[in-house]
Amino acid sequence: MSEFTAKKLKEARVRAGLSQDEAASLMKLNKRAISQIEAAQRNLSADELAQFSRIYEVDVRELLFLEFTEAGEEQRLAAKYSSFFKLLEKLSDRDIEDVYWVIKRKVEGVL
Repeated sequence: MSEFTAKKLKEARVRAGLSQDEAASLMKLNKRAISQIEAAQRNLSADELAQFSRIYEVDVRELLFLEFTEAGEEQRLAAKYSSFFKLLEKLSDRDIEDVYWVIKRKVEGVL
């Protein structure tokens, strides 16, 4: 297994909020196997890769291909911003001004 895939598996596990123990339990493996996989010291079967994909809620292509990961990051950011703006649309003008004020202060390092 490539070091890229091992790194992406670990990132996906962390992003999913799972410990190695929890991932091992869901995969019906032991913690050592998860550790070896994330260190690129153990190969994966296609079935295991698909199972990780389901458990971590990540596209298999993101775990395998650099180009897909870069596009995937863009898509995730776009989705986050879209969700943020949809929430803003539901706020009053005054509430929107307050949100922008807080964001501005945070960017300035005041908050």
